[in-house]
Amino acid sequence: MLSQEAIEEFNELYEKRYGVRLSDEEANLRANNLFKLYKITYMGEPSIDDFNKNVVNNHEYQTNLN
Repeated sequence: MLSQEAIEEFNELYEKRYGVRLSDEEANLRANNLFKLYKITYMGEPSIDDFNKNVVNNHEYQTNLN
C-alpha cells in the first residue's frame, strides 16, 4: 500500500493531466492499482512456489466438515 503522500502526489498529477480531482478513495484505488501493474511489469509476477511458500503455508486451513 502506498503512503498518503504518494497518493496525494498521484492525485495532483492526475488532476493536472486530466482536469479531474479524484476522491481520496478513488485516488487510493487508482494509485495502488498502477503501482501493482508497475511491479508485475518490471519485477515479474511471483512464481507459484513463492505464492505457496509465502501465502498458503503461512495460513492455517480448516477442513470443510460438510
